[in-house]
Amino acid sequence: MEHQLQLEIPFPSSRLASIAMRVLAVDKELKTDQVKRTIQCDDALLKVHFESVSAKMLRVSSNSFLEMLLMVTRTMDQFDQVV
Repeated sequence: MEHQLQLEIPFPSSRLASIAMRVLAVDKELKTDQVKRTIQCDDALLKVHFESVSAKMLRVSSNSFLEMLLMVTRTMDQFDQVV
């Protein structure tokens, strides 16, 4: 896979980063033969690595992931009072 993207998303705490990682890891890539995604936490930093066979698939996959991440962070904002 020749196209790659590395994202590093900071969270206010390692607890919130871990929650986000666990929630986002549930949704697997639909086309595993074309896109590979790995998610890990490094303290309060969520690290996401994408590998793809094409730039288009990388864009589609990362865009979908970022939409899910936005939903997760908004939900945390609304329901998590302990930061």
